[in-house]
Amino acid sequence: MALSKTAQKAVNKIDKALDKHDLSKQEKAEILKIIGKSLMQTVEETTDTHNQAMVICCGPEADLAHKIEEEVERKKIALIANLKALR
Repeated sequence: MALSKTAQKAVNKIDKALDKHDLSKQEKAEILKIIGKSLMQTVEETTDTHNQAMVICCGPEADLAHKIEEEVERKKIALIANLKALR
C-alpha cells in the first residue's frame, strides 16, 4: 500500500475517533503532516538499524554489504520523497 494511502487512512481513523470534535480541513492537514513526519523518522531509524545489522552480518563480504547498502539507500531516498509529497 502506498504511504500516502496509509497516512490518509490513519487520518480518517483519527477523524472517526474524534468525530465529536469535528476537525477542520486545516487540522486534518496538520495531522497528515505529523503522520508523514513520523513515518519518515521511522523509515530512517529502521534503515539505520538494518544497515548496522547488514554490516555485522556481511562484514567479511564488504563488497556485498556495500552493494546492499547502496540499494537500500536508493529505496530509502525514494520512500522519503514519497513521504515528503504528503505535505
